[in-house]
Amino acid sequence: MAQTSRPSRLADLFDQAAEASPSDRVAVGDVLDSLAHRSYGPLLLLPALISVLPGVGALPGVTWTTAALCLFISIQFLFQRRSLWLPGGLRKLHVSQSAFENGVHAARPWLRRLDGFTHPRFRLVLKPPAPVFIALMCVALSLAMFVYSLVPGGVVIPAAALILIAIGLTTHDGIFVITGTVTGSAAVSATGWLIARVASHIG
Repeated sequence: MAQTSRPSRLADLFDQAAEASPSDRVAVGDVLDSLAHRSYGPLLLLPALISVLPGVGALPGVTWTTAALCLFISIQFLFQRRSLWLPGGLRKLHVSQSAFENGVHAARPWLRRLDGFTHPRFRLVLKPPAPVFIALMCVALSLAMFVYSLVPGGVVIPAAALILIAIGLTTHDGIFVITGTVTGSAAVSATGWLIARVASHIG
């Protein structure tokens, strides 16, 4: 699961994920296992993108589940684990095959357009020690997803930054990693303000 793996096409990754389970339910464990031979980029991209997909991200519990997945994956990215570990409860979570395929179908045109814009460049930002700082940002953004989810539609803000970073890691495009990191810094910086706003409304 090293970051030196070959760049991947985004549309192909999601087509592969959609075929991960032959049954009428798509389990988290099956999908991530189908990507386990790749780098952490695709493993982060999938749950982050699912959290904002129409028809899937809006399902009850999906936002917090995807945030938890991003957090577990980011922590293991930080420590460069060679194999991905997830709690059994998270691995067994599932959505219907039809809902997942509908989400992939909705995302596919956008992924294909992104594939036209991404290519390996500025790869210096993917070389040590940069991945440590990138992983720390991914951990912070994963935690921010929990906070932003308290505001309707708010999860899109940290998730979008995480998606940009994950796209960069997946396609080896340093421009996307840098853009996601800058965007993510702003989102993380605003987390404290958002907590204060939510607390004032509750109070």
